[in-house]
Amino acid sequence: MAETDPFFARIPLAYRALLLYVEPVMAFNGSILCLFFPSLFLSTFSPYLSYHADSQIIYNQLAATYTLFAFNQAVVLRIAKDIRVWKAIVLGILVCDTVHLWAGFDVMRRDGTMSPVMWRAEDWVAVGSLIVPMGLRVAFLLGIGVKEDGAKKMQ
Repeated sequence: MAETDPFFARIPLAYRALLLYVEPVMAFNGSILCLFFPSLFLSTFSPYLSYHADSQIIYNQLAATYTLFAFNQAVVLRIAKDIRVWKAIVLGILVCDTVHLWAGFDVMRRDGTMSPVMWRAEDWVAVGSLIVPMGLRVAFLLGIGVKEDGAKKMQ
């Protein structure tokens, strides 16, 4: 179990909870939405976008990506006992989050809803569910709270 392994004890609970539990569930949920409820998925980004069935391949491909994220976080991070693997995966997700955030703000710009006073509940959830984990990712990559392994500093 991850929680009893000395490697995982070096990683603060906030990071472990986010990376091993919360985000894999969220990513898998994103996969389900893309595959089976694409119009609902799309509406979380903008009420002005409309789903077209001939574009389903894009949602299927996105679902595959979300499934990969879920797998990497739920499985690969649990078996990897190397902080470099953790940092590589977390950095990759941070890069993805940055593009995801840019895409969301680009839609808001086009919709004329850049001001937070104009945001819907969905917008607050979308932005918050990116910004908070991004902050934790940056903190993890900087080593904040991560304990060193004895005399050997975590790389």
